[in-house]
This record gives sequence, C-alpha cells and structure tokens, in this order.
Amino acid sequence: MQSHEPILTNSSSIQGNCIMMGNHARAKTSCTGLDSYSLICYGIGILMWLLVPFMASANPVLQKIEKATPANRVILILNYFDTCSVVTQNKVAAFQLLDEINAISERVGDGQLRRYSQFIKDTYAKNSPLSNDQKAALFLAVGQTAEQNDDLQIAAVCQHFAGEYYFINEEYGKAFEYLLAANSRFRAIGYANIPEISRYLYDLAFNYYHFNEYAKSIHFLNEATRYPVFSDNLAIQTHNTMGMAYARIEQIDNAVNLRRAELCFKKTQQVAASVSDSVWIGIANSNLGDVYVQQNRLTAALTAFRIDYEMGIKFGKDRSHPGATAVKLARLYLMRQQFDSCAYFLHESKRIALFKVVNTEFGGELNNAVYHKNYYDVNRQYYQAIHNLPLAYVYLDSLLTISERINKRYDVNQLALANNKLLVQKHQSEVDKLNAQKNTQQFLFGITGVVLALVALFFFALYRFVRTKREQDQVINAEKEKSMRLAKQIVDDELQRAKADLTLFIENLQAKDALIDTLNADLERLSQNRDESDEQDMFVEAQQSLLNSSLLTNDDWEEFQRRFERVHPTFFVKLKHHITDISPAEERLLALSKLNMNTRQMSRMLGISTDSIHKATYRLRKKLGTDGHSILSKLLN
Repeated sequence: MQSHEPILTNSSSIQGNCIMMGNHARAKTSCTGLDSYSLICYGIGILMWLLVPFMASANPVLQKIEKATPANRVILILNYFDTCSVVTQNKVAAFQLLDEINAISERVGDGQLRRYSQFIKDTYAKNSPLSNDQKAALFLAVGQTAEQNDDLQIAAVCQHFAGEYYFINEEYGKAFEYLLAANSRFRAIGYANIPEISRYLYDLAFNYYHFNEYAKSIHFLNEATRYPVFSDNLAIQTHNTMGMAYARIEQIDNAVNLRRAELCFKKTQQVAASVSDSVWIGIANSNLGDVYVQQNRLTAALTAFRIDYEMGIKFGKDRSHPGATAVKLARLYLMRQQFDSCAYFLHESKRIALFKVVNTEFGGELNNAVYHKNYYDVNRQYYQAIHNLPLAYVYLDSLLTISERINKRYDVNQLALANNKLLVQKHQSEVDKLNAQKNTQQFLFGITGVVLALVALFFFALYRFVRTKREQDQVINAEKEKSMRLAKQIVDDELQRAKADLTLFIENLQAKDALIDTLNADLERLSQNRDESDEQDMFVEAQQSLLNSSLLTNDDWEEFQRRFERVHPTFFVKLKHHITDISPAEERLLALSKLNMNTRQMSRMLGISTDSIHKATYRLRKKLGTDGHSILSKLLN
C-alpha cells in the first residue's frame, strides 16, 4: 500500500503563541490602559486562536478523518500510523498529529477515536528497535492499564498484538493463548463493534493456515469477509488465502473444494482489479491456473498462466516470480506436444532466474528449491520427448539432487510443525488447567463465608469441587490421548514417507537402467552401420562397458542402505545374526532380494552377471546349511 506523507500543521505551537500574545495584551491593558497597539495584538491573538481548527484542517489526513464515519476514522488512523514513514519514524510529528486527532475527537464527540489515538501513543515504542518479546510486553502493559480503566476493547486489541509478536518470535503456545483470549473478548464485545475486526480475524486465520489447520483458517477468513475491509491489500489477501486453504484442505469431496478455491481466486482477481493492483491480478491468475490443471482444464490454465506471466514481466519486480510461471507454461505446452513453445518458456524461465533476487521471505527458500525442481523436471521430460537422451540424463541427475534436498527440508519442516502443534496443545492444556484451578479457587473463596454459616453449603461446594476435579482429569486424559494419537500418526507418516523415499530411489535407478539400455541400443545400431573393423571394435567395447557398469555404486549403496533401513530397521542386524561371516556383496544381494527384484535387475545394479547372482545365492545357502532355504525365506519375507 502506498503511504502518503501528511502536510503537518503545527497548530499546537500556533495556539500557544496566540494565548501568550493575548495574555501579554491583557497585562499591558491593566497596567497602562487600553492603547491601539494592545487592541491590535489582542485582536490578532483572538483571530489566530479562532483560526487554529481551520489551519489544522488543511491537513488532508485530518480532513479525511473528520469527514469519515466513526468506524472508518479508526481504520484510517490505524492504517496511517502503520504505513506512513513520516509518523512511524518521527515521534514528534506523530504525537503532534495525534494531538490534532484528539482535538477532532473532542470536537465531534467521538470517544472511540480518542481511545484509539491514546492507544497509538502508548504503543508508539513498537516503532523503535525492540525485540519481539519486548514489543509483546509493551502491548500487555498497555492492555493491563486499559483493563484497569474498564476499556475492554483496547485491552483485547493489546492482547491480539502481543499474540502476534509472540507468533513472529515462534513462541506459539503464548501466541495462541493471547490471540484466542483476544478473539473471545472481541466476540463478547461483538465483532460488529470492532471497526478493524477484519484485520484481527485475518491474522488469526493466517496463523492457523501456517499450522495447516485449513478448516479453522477458512472459518475465520469467512468471518473476516462479513465486516468492513481494513485495507485494499488485506481484502485481496483474505480471498487469496481462503482459496489456498480450500485448494489444500483434505476432504472427501475434493472437487467441491477446488470449485470453492476457484471462486475465491476469481474474487481475488476482482478485488485486485478494483484497486488496479496488476501484480495481484497476475498472482490470482496463477493460482487459478493451478486449480484448472487439477480440474484438467488445460486451455483455461494456459490462459491464466499467460496472464500471470505477462503481468509479472511488466509489473512484478520483486513482488512476483514470472520465471516460475514460465515453467508452468512450458509444462502445459509439453503436455500439448508443442515443443517449440515449451523450449521458448524454458529459455525465458532461465533468463528471468538469472536476474531474480532470491526470495528470503517466509517459506521463500523452499519455494526457490521447488521452482528449480519443476524446472529440471520439465527439462528432463522435454529432452526425453525430443530424444536428446544425454541432456535428459543430465537434468534427471539435477532433479534427483534437488528432490533429495527438498525431501530432507520437508521432513525437518514437518517434524518441526508437529512439535510446534504439540507444544501449542500442551500450553493450551496447561492454560486451561490453570484457568480451571483459578476458577475453582475463586469459587471456594467466594463460598468460604457462607460455609462458616451453613454446613450444608459446604457439602454442596465439596461436591462441586470433586465434580470439577473429575472433569479436569477427563480433559487432561483426553488431551494426553490426543497427543499420543498425534505422535502415532507422526510415526506412521514418517514410515510412509520412508517407503515412498525408497521407492523413488529404486525408480530412479531403474530410470538410469532404461537410459543405459537405450544408449546400448543406439551403440548397437551405430556399430552395425560401420564397415571399419576398428570402429566396430570401439563400439563393441563401449557397449560392453555400458553392460558391465554398476548402477549401485558405493556412494549409491550408502544412500540406498540409509533409506532401506528406515523401512526395514532390523534386516541387516538379523542377517549378521544368522550369517556371521556374511560379506558386503552378499548383504547387497539379499537387500535387493528383499525388494523382490529379479535376477536381471540385481545383476545390472550390482554390475555382475546373472551367473554370479546364482552362484552367490548358492554359496549363501551352503553357509546356512540344511535349513538355509527356510532361514532365507523368513528373512526375505
């Protein structure tokens, strides 16, 4: 959002000079009588004092505030003091403007404007270089003062901002404690009575989106759309985030959610177009294109991606990544077998990436890695489609490398996210328990006097206490069971990822095997077309080298063994228990047998002949003796 610098009028200084001039005139009159000079000064003082409101109103910001409705006044000043560098970096100018806003609130009788003006003053230190913890403490202190003054609205606003700063500081337990407490107060006051409520609802929805709680995120985003928009940019992001949540939420009827996502992104387009934000128009089209691809509406997806690409080239600068959209276009053209267009957009993507600043925003590093993965994947498919197998092999290697890096980062991120969720649940459970204990104590203190007089009430209070304690224990046990289920789910998810990881590794080796077969066939064909014996020998030698090459090198074996042990953690331990003198080659042979690979596949991966495979198997059974076959069957099954 653009910030407009205000024309500041030093009305307080002018007013002070006028009052001093008037006092000077009155003093002179009392001492020497009323002369013409005194009359002139006194008249000028009165005139300037009367003109102060009109001089202050020359500031367009103040004019806007005075003409606006009470609710819009609050939104105007909060937006202005968030975005205008004149007031965020100049405390004197900021406080002077707040004094003038306060004067307007007195003149028009707007108590809410006066309270928010004081709130901005009290929390102005947030613009100084404080840590996030210090900023949260600042808002909590201001909120406590507001609560003592029975201003529950400002107290709730302070709780919300304290929660936001804790969230930025990755103290998620505290963050949700204050955010949810603030939201409870907003609900009690009435969302419609909070002028800027759409901002707070969006913040809470985005935080749930960060934790992949898409249903909760959608709930609060829907709530936000029912109230006046806080800013044009926030209105755009509200619909866009809702579309992203619908596109990612996991429900049975995924087609319905995709349709909802499509409608949200179209609404994002409309709002962006209404404020002429070309970059957001492009981003909304890109998200629409992704939905169209999932719906198999490729022509519509192509049109949407073209709009995003053109908008990004013209207006994107550092706000969008047209290179990523170029890769999406290249993939679509490849699917349509329009190879020239595919090659063009791959070239454009590479050209744009050379000048693109690395994205360091939230999630930016992972997004950059995903972009490179998509770029390598489309290149691999393109060169394979035009039968340029050497280049396809090069891009396949790059794809495997970046995929491994992304998988590792994804595993770390998922583990951190799961841990953070557990911490939030644990913290919330502890807060609920403390609140329950506090309520119980207050209840007991409240009936102490009555208990002294009426024994019957004592037994009633005891009954209530036991019942409350039982309910607390049930809540705590339910939270423990929930945590245990979540931990089990994390373990199951990790096992599934490990199996998928191992499968991908084997598929990649098989892809290399297929490439070697293709190259071998090409060499066979070329050798048959050559007459010279020397050249034929050279082709035969190259062909033999390819056939004898080992796909599973020592480095590959270490990576394979790491992935294999994630799926079958006790396999090698049991092997060494039954076969104490087993060799590394025999370990590799049995590991591949465990994955149900045939003799030809094992020979190609190990770089040995099929006869060697049979001989190695025979030697193993001989080592195991008469029970060799049954022992191997148990190990492999």
